[in-house]
Amino acid sequence: MIVELFGPPGAGKTTFAQAMAARLREHGYAVDLNLSHRPGESSSRDTLSKSDRRRRHVLPMISRVALPFGKMLSMVRHPFAVSRDVRAALTLVRVMPPSDFLWQLRLTQYLMRLSRTWAQATAAGRIVLLDQAYVQAVCSLAMLSGTTDETLISRALDRTPKSDLAVLLSAPTQVVEMRLRDRERHASRMERLLELDLTTSLKSLAIVECLDAILRKKGMQVVSAASLDQVSLRESVDRVEAKIVAQVRTGPSPRYARPDSTRSDQAVEAIRPQLVRGR
Repeated sequence: MIVELFGPPGAGKTTFAQAMAARLREHGYAVDLNLSHRPGESSSRDTLSKSDRRRRHVLPMISRVALPFGKMLSMVRHPFAVSRDVRAALTLVRVMPPSDFLWQLRLTQYLMRLSRTWAQATAAGRIVLLDQAYVQAVCSLAMLSGTTDETLISRALDRTPKSDLAVLLSAPTQVVEMRLRDRERHASRMERLLELDLTTSLKSLAIVECLDAILRKKGMQVVSAASLDQVSLRESVDRVEAKIVAQVRTGPSPRYARPDSTRSDQAVEAIRPQLVRGR
C-alpha cells in the first residue's frame, strides 16, 4: 500500500509522515518511510555554537547534493529500468516544462529517482509512506511553469502512477508564510540556492487546492490532515490511521501486516469503533 502526502511547502508533510509511521509501527504494521530530508530541519539552532551550526548546515548540504548522484549511479546498473525511468520523467516534464532550465534538469532527475522508488514501493508488500511523491511533483511543475491551467494539471496527473491513499497537509496562508520565512532565515546561503523563493512557494497554495479538487473528481482517495500543533497532528494521525487500516483490512490480501499479526489485529479491534463512526 502506497500513501503519499502533498501540500504547500511548510505545511508539515515530513513531520506528519514521521508521526504516521511511528503510530503504524506501534500498532504492529511493517512500514517503509521515504522522506525528502530537508537539511538541518531537526537542528536546535538556538542552543548550538557557531561552529556546530556551521557543521549542521554543511553536512546536510553535502548529503543533499551527493545523495541524488549516488542514487543515479546505482540506477545505471539497471539500464532497462533506467530507460523506463527516463521516459516516465520526460513524459511528465513535457506537459508543464519549467521556465528555468536548471530547475527543469533538477526535476527531471528527481522524477527519474522517484520512478525507481515507486517501483520498489509497489513491490515492497508493506505500507510505504512518502512525504512527497507524484502529486507534489505535479505541484512543483505547475509552480515552476507558472501555470494554473486545470486542464494541464489534470493531464499531468493522468501521466503519473496512483497511490492507494493521498493525504493533503493543509495550513493557513499566514502559517505557511511564517514557516517559510523562518526556514529562509535559518538557511545557509547554499541552502537558499536550492530552494524556491517565497513568492513562488506561496503560489503552491492555490495549486494544491486545484490538485485536491482534480484528484477527488478522478475518484482518488484523498484525506485532509493538519500538522499545526500537537492536537491537530494527533487528530489527523488518528483519522489517517483509520483510513489506512480500513484499506489494509479490506484489501485483496493481508500482505501489509507482519507475519505475527496478532498485534495488528488487536490494533484494528481497538480502533474499530472509530471506523464505524467514520472518523
